[in-house]
Formats: sequence, structure tokens, C-alpha cells
Amino acid sequence: MTPEGQVTHPQLQLFATPKIDVSLADCYFYHVMEVPGIGLVGDEWDLRQGVDSYLGNLDFFGARVLEIGPASGFLTVEMERRGANVVAVEIPDDPGWDFVPYPASVLQPILGPRKATMTKIKNSFWYIHKAFSSRSTLIYGHIDQLAHDLGHFDIALIGSVLLHCGNPLHLISECAKRADIIVISDMYYPELEGQPICRLRPTAENLNWHTWWEFSTDMVMQFLAVIGFRSIRKSINGNFFHRGRAYKLFTIVASKRLEEGVHSSIAAHI
Repeated sequence: MTPEGQVTHPQLQLFATPKIDVSLADCYFYHVMEVPGIGLVGDEWDLRQGVDSYLGNLDFFGARVLEIGPASGFLTVEMERRGANVVAVEIPDDPGWDFVPYPASVLQPILGPRKATMTKIKNSFWYIHKAFSSRSTLIYGHIDQLAHDLGHFDIALIGSVLLHCGNPLHLISECAKRADIIVISDMYYPELEGQPICRLRPTAENLNWHTWWEFSTDMVMQFLAVIGFRSIRKSINGNFFHRGRAYKLFTIVASKRLEEGVHSSIAAHI
């Protein structure tokens, strides 16, 4: 067992043992949320006013959901409130982040502090897990390493993760292998709209080691159509706040052709 409570599986299906002794001091809450018995925590992303829009206004009752990058678990809990059974996948300690490959002189001073922050974010997931009596399970690993016997999912949620991935289309395609519906939320840049493009965020000057891309919705939707999704819709919502400042995010919901076995209550909302 690793220090993070990870239990390894020969097929890299990494089911984490819940950490039940986490204190508030051990945590960094990436999401703003109300915690039973504690009150308001977190001072970064506040998704509360637009959570249904962020989640694509889907009916999650009875759905099996694959969540990519749960951070503090706000969306995990919100999907469970709506009746979902959630399996979350979080990045493992090594490398701990999909770093933009700046020279070692830039990255080396960052690695230790980033690992410490990610440890506290992972702790916050377990704190929230216990506080809400969550039934969700967590896997530390990479999407393309998940064991095949993990099974199929009704929905895969990629919430504000693509911008942090060096190969975002690979992540989408791996989720598409495992789910009938994909929900993708990310930052909205109106100046990019109208073309299937993305823009590289880091420069030699800004040292933006943590964020790779800015996307047009056209690019994401076109790729989803390429890999077989036939019902695709998007929405734009501005009720999201980062440290008090409002941001617009897009949500794209894509469904494959309706087949036997697709979660019917979800399909009815596409």
C-alpha cells in the first residue's frame, strides 16, 4: 500500500482504500461547498449556482458514472445526490500532474510543492467522502490503464480536465470506449468559436506549466462526431466563479446512437 492509500492491481486497476482519519488541516479544498457539521469550505472554484448546467442537465438516477479528475469531490457528491453510482479516476502521485515539458530548471522547483498540494486535494476528497457518507469508489491511475473488467458506464464526465491534458483527444476517445454518453465541461473562449481549433496556452515567458490548451466548442463537437457520437448538444453558462470572479464555461453532452442497454432515462434527455 502506498502513502496515499492506493491498492495496486496487476492490471493497474487501482482501487483506493478510503482514508478515514483525514483532518481539515490535511486538506486543500479545490471546490467551494457546504460540508455537514463544518459549513463552507474552499476558496477556488464555486460551481454551486450552475451545477445542473455543468453536468449537462441530465437525469443521473440509476446511472453508472465514470468521473475523470474529481479533485475535492464536489461533483462526485452532486451526482450521487441525483442518484448516480460514481467511479472516480484521479491522477496518481507519479508523475502527479501532466506537466507542460518546460526545461528542468523551470519544473524542478515546482514538483515538490505541486505534489504537496495534490496530496491535500486528494485528502479533501476523502474528507468529503466521509462527511457525506459517499458510496463512490476512487481509482488512482490513467484512463488507458484501467482494467477491462471495470465494466461499461452510462456516462463519463470530463469536468475542467481537458485543458490540463497534453493529449486531450486521447482522453476523450478512451472515455468513449467505456461510456454511452460523454459530458465535457471546460473554459469558454468566444473568440475561438466558429472553427474546430484549440490554442496553446503556455509560452516561453508565462511558464504556464499546469495548463496546455484553450478550446473551441467546434473542435470538441467535431471530434465527438468523428468517433461515433451522433446526438451532440452544447450550452454556455456564466454562473461559475473562481475566487469570486465569474467565468463562462461550456458543457457538451454527446450520446451514441440509441442501442439496447443504453440507460433509458438518460437517453430521453438527450
